[in-house]
Amino acid sequence: MPRRAQILPTHDFQTQWLVRFGLKLDDWHATSLRSLDERPFSDNAETHSLLTFLFGDLPKLLIKRNDPQTAQLAEAFAWTCFSFWQCGSAFPAFPENYAAYLRIHLLRSPARRDPAASVLAALILHSHDSKSTDGRCGFNHLKLQQPDLVRESEKLIHEGRYEDYLKAREKYDEYETALASSKEFVTDWQHIKTCFAAQLRHKKLIHRTLIPERNWVRGAGAAFDKPAKRFQAVFDLFCWKYYLWAMEGDRPHLLKASVVFTPFGTQIFIPGYLSFDTSRDLDFKKVADLHRARGITRQGPGFSVGRKELAEKKRLAKIADKEAKRRGLKGDARYEFIGTKIGFTDHLDYRRTKKLLKP
Repeated sequence: MPRRAQILPTHDFQTQWLVRFGLKLDDWHATSLRSLDERPFSDNAETHSLLTFLFGDLPKLLIKRNDPQTAQLAEAFAWTCFSFWQCGSAFPAFPENYAAYLRIHLLRSPARRDPAASVLAALILHSHDSKSTDGRCGFNHLKLQQPDLVRESEKLIHEGRYEDYLKAREKYDEYETALASSKEFVTDWQHIKTCFAAQLRHKKLIHRTLIPERNWVRGAGAAFDKPAKRFQAVFDLFCWKYYLWAMEGDRPHLLKASVVFTPFGTQIFIPGYLSFDTSRDLDFKKVADLHRARGITRQGPGFSVGRKELAEKKRLAKIADKEAKRRGLKGDARYEFIGTKIGFTDHLDYRRTKKLLKP
């Protein structure tokens, strides 16, 4: 059975989520609209209407319905809104689609709701304590550790500035210069323009067929049964020949080394013309910072052992805390008792003990 979310009074629900979003009750409407304007891939009309429902209508609906299923859908809806609020790349595409679907079913009576809505809410909340602020969801994260880094990356992508992660800019410039002076390139492009004038007419930007993640499934591949398909097949070969991702008029758009934050991981693409040098070509500090923005902890044998030991200490501390409360111990006496039980010797300084008791 899906875990039921805690039903919060209308004020508590609204306050909890305003705090999580970093918004204030008296100006959330205007502030959220300004913030969404800074998101390069956001449909502001759609996303702002979802936030208006979250902070305006939904708290009242929770009081009116007052049932566990509605409370669970409301929590899940709020987390999907929080996902697009942070950035557009951390949640399966697109968080606003998930939010819109959950809103539909929040407005329906429980008897008329699609069972898939409850399954979706359970997936989002099943391993997540709605009273916590860490935002873990299974092994992934609903709350990013550094969403500002992801938003910055999205702006770079939107502007086509993939080279911000590239340190060896001269290699890119060298190839771009060679392409611009290539008579063979100009001749090939002229042949394509002559043969496929109808397909090129009125099109400002034409890009090659995209290669999906991991390069295994590519659909049917090149086809030649229709003029549009013949053009795409020829154009794809042209782009392969010169390492392009698009043509804008007569201007070629070169493939660039790129680093892209996705819901499932961080993709690094190195174009074939680049003689890749791991120590010089990419700014791996920037890459690592972006990758860790979702909240990844350091890994390896030493770190794994340390985490296991910490988890065991926390478990023992909670057991000792229950016993201390049963005995009526309070204040320093309580912390002294817990510290002794788990083997801490730093008496009179209970910071480590207090930290273990935090959720």
